[in-house]
Amino acid sequence: MTSIQIPRFGGPAVLRVVEGPSPELPGDGVRIAVKASGVCFADVMMRMGLYPEAPPLPFVPGYEVAGLVIETGPGVLSVRPGDRVLALPRFGGYATEVVVPEAQVRPVPARLSDEEAAALPVSFLTAWVALHGMARVRAGDRVLVHGAAGGVGTAAVQVA
Repeated sequence: MTSIQIPRFGGPAVLRVVEGPSPELPGDGVRIAVKASGVCFADVMMRMGLYPEAPPLPFVPGYEVAGLVIETGPGVLSVRPGDRVLALPRFGGYATEVVVPEAQVRPVPARLSDEEAAALPVSFLTAWVALHGMARVRAGDRVLVHGAAGGVGTAAVQVA
């Protein structure tokens, strides 16, 4: 398996391509052949050493991916090999394969490319939770989105 690792903090030049074993597949796991990985603000902050929840160095970043299911654990019921999915691995998404729990996998609508699907989870889930879960925005409300130029801001405008 090929992945992109952060061996030390710094600019984009610190990223390294490394080869390693495929992750183990637990009973509730879904193995995905990654076709596209999202690059979110958290990934950039991790690379710079400014993300407090990042794992110890060296590690593989990547919160969001899209690809094809290639294997499932025996307890997985919602997807099967060959399905196009997006997933939230939290870390490890900058790789040719990821293994995530079934609960972190969703089907990709046919109208979306792999690149579009990989760019959705972090921005749109953040916007959805902020607007619907926390602010409880309802039809007829007015919403002001500060900084609507980034991923979450753009998603918030669309969700609102």
